[in-house]
Amino acid sequence: MKLRAVLSLSLLLALAGCTRTPPAQYYVLAAPAGETALAPRTGALVGLGPIGLPGYLDRPQIVTRSGENRLDLAASRRWAEPFDESFKRALYEQLAALRPELRFLHYPWKASPPVAARIALDVQRFDRGSDGAVTLLARWSVASGTEAAPAQRASRISVPVAGKADDYDALVAAHGQAIALLAKDIAGAVAP
Repeated sequence: MKLRAVLSLSLLLALAGCTRTPPAQYYVLAAPAGETALAPRTGALVGLGPIGLPGYLDRPQIVTRSGENRLDLAASRRWAEPFDESFKRALYEQLAALRPELRFLHYPWKASPPVAARIALDVQRFDRGSDGAVTLLARWSVASGTEAAPAQRASRISVPVAGKADDYDALVAAHGQAIALLAKDIAGAVAP
C-alpha cells in the first residue's frame, strides 16, 4: 500500500512537471508617429521633463484596471523595457514628429545655449479601465524662457481598445495612440 502511494505521488509530480506556464510575451510602447527627419535640427531647444509616472506602472507586467480601486497585472504580458523609458521615448518621438522645427532634449538637459521652453509632465493614470478604453490623465505645463510658474494644464485622453479584452497587441497600440494625442495637446502649446 505504501509503495502504491509513493508511485502515485511520483506520477502526479511528474505530470505536474509537464504542465508549463505560457511563455512571456514582451511589448514595446510606441506612439504612431510620422516620419521623423533624420537631418540635424537647428531650431530652438525645448527641454522635455521631468516626467512623473504613477508608481503602479513601475513594473514589467502590463497593468489593467478591473474596478475603481483594483489593478490587475498580466502574468505573461510584459513591457520589454522599463515603462518610464518607453513612455518618455514614445512621447519624445511623437513631439519631434509634430514639431520638426524644434530640438527636444531629455531631462536633465545640459544645454548651451539654454532651452527656450521646458515641458513638465505628471501622469496620474495610464491604464485600460473596466470600460475597455485606455485612459491617460496628465497634468503638464510649458514654460518659456525663465518663466518661473507656468500655468498648469490637464489632458484627459480615452482611447477605445480595438480588440478583445485579452488582445494585448490592441491594448499596447491604444497606449501608443493615447501618447500621440497627449503629444498633440502639448505640441500646440510650445511657443518657440
